[in-house]
Amino acid sequence: MSPAAEDPRLEANFACYPLRRLEAEVLIDALCQITGTTEQYSSIIPEPYTFMPDNQRAVSLADASITSPFLEKFGRSSRDTGMESDRNNRPTAAQRLHLLNSSHIRRKLEAGPKLQPLLRAAGRTREETEKRRDEAVRELYLTILSRLPTEDEMQVVKTYAQTGSGRGTVLRDLAWALVNSPEFSYRH
Repeated sequence: MSPAAEDPRLEANFACYPLRRLEAEVLIDALCQITGTTEQYSSIIPEPYTFMPDNQRAVSLADASITSPFLEKFGRSSRDTGMESDRNNRPTAAQRLHLLNSSHIRRKLEAGPKLQPLLRAAGRTREETEKRRDEAVRELYLTILSRLPTEDEMQVVKTYAQTGSGRGTVLRDLAWALVNSPEFSYRH
């Protein structure tokens, strides 16, 4: 960030957009959309529904009593006053750990029907496999970050694929890394 971009007058005069973390509802909806999975929401209050339909988006939940463990962990607002200050939008260690190594996120990435074709990019020959992997990398970037990878990012993926730890899991590991990137979880 340049010194001029740190000038507080810029934000006050709308000359730049402040970096803000995605709200809990938007984050889980984004994860469900890119993976093709759903989230289970429930309410402790039996009226009108105890369990919500599978295709329900978190941003359209009408009542704060309808929730999920993910929404609770990521600081969903109680919706008592409708003010932004009701929301705890500061990142916590539990949130980072949940995104980094929870079985919840792993299941979404590995079993999600939208990502399955991309994660299984293999060919008959080494050259064909590399070509399909490069196409899958581009599709993963477009699916998760809505942009194509840079040449440097493509080189990092190729290097990782050639190492012992990256063989066979490079696309799954890339999807996991992109979901955990600040570019995915912050509005910019």
